[in-house]
Amino acid sequence: MYKNKHVVVAMIVAPILALISYFTVDQLVSEKPQAAQAGGSYKLVEKPNCRYRSGVCDLKNADFEVRLTTQFQAGERMLLKLSSRHPLDGAKVAVVSASELQGAHESGQPREPVNMQPVDEARLLWRTELPRVDSDSSRLQLVFAANQVLYFAETHLTFTTYQTSFEKDFRHNAPRNYAQ
Repeated sequence: MYKNKHVVVAMIVAPILALISYFTVDQLVSEKPQAAQAGGSYKLVEKPNCRYRSGVCDLKNADFEVRLTTQFQAGERMLLKLSSRHPLDGAKVAVVSASELQGAHESGQPREPVNMQPVDEARLLWRTELPRVDSDSSRLQLVFAANQVLYFAETHLTFTTYQTSFEKDFRHNAPRNYAQ
């Protein structure tokens, strides 16, 4: 089919050159990862599970990662639990409503952040109680201190409600007991 040797060589060399140029350009223009500097502050990125009713929210920046989970308490309270891969020096959290994000707060004063309390000696597990709020219109603002570095994040509260379609499907499509 391909009797012209120039076409055959071009079909072999072109993909190889494309791959080499792709990785070379990436190496030349990409941002080099740097270790966190003492006294600096770094933003944590929310992973996709924070935007869905997953029950879990992971926040990450390079090798620093924290996981948030919630548990609803009696009396319209919510227990926020945090687990970290690195020991934390401190953690603060604030729940902000949509109106507060737009600058209108009913008392005129911004809400004070709440200190989280360490649960274990290694300071990897933290917790605090917060008022239960509307998860669709409120956001969670967090600040963590570790090794003289501040990490901050803002995330949706949608993850606080764990919801799966499996339970619905299981109840509706459960096999019938024909032995009766």
